Amino acid sequence: MDSDVEKLTKLHLQAFGLSDYTIRQIFKDLDAESRSSGLSEYAASDVKVAIEKRLGNSRIRPKTRKMLQRVLSWLNGDSNVIPVDFLQGLSPEKKIEVLRARVQELESQEQILNEDTAKLLARARQMAGSR
Repeated sequence: MDSDVEKLTKLHLQAFGLSDYTIRQIFKDLDAESRSSGLSEYAASDVKVAIEKRLGNSRIRPKTRKMLQRVLSWLNGDSNVIPVDFLQGLSPEKKIEVLRARVQELESQEQILNEDTAKLLARARQMAGSR
């Protein structure tokens, strides 16, 4: 299942918390398909290949690797998919235990995303205020 996104800009990747350096490395060898609002737009399929290539580099830091994997997951369209069919044979108590653990995991991921979003918003406000 692929996401509905056809074109990406650097703002899409910044929203995931990637550094400007990492974004430049991803877009370095790609040709922009078009421009919108002054930003170059790249084919999502090309960006996906570039991210996979970047993940192949063993020198990528764990934090950056995790962010790249989140972007890749989003591009694949499975970032909001929670498979539950594996719970079929479990007792109700075990199902609750497994789902509760999953909720806690998702809440911690949400907290990280909220922190990243707050940092990006603060940075954007700072940049807007300095102009």
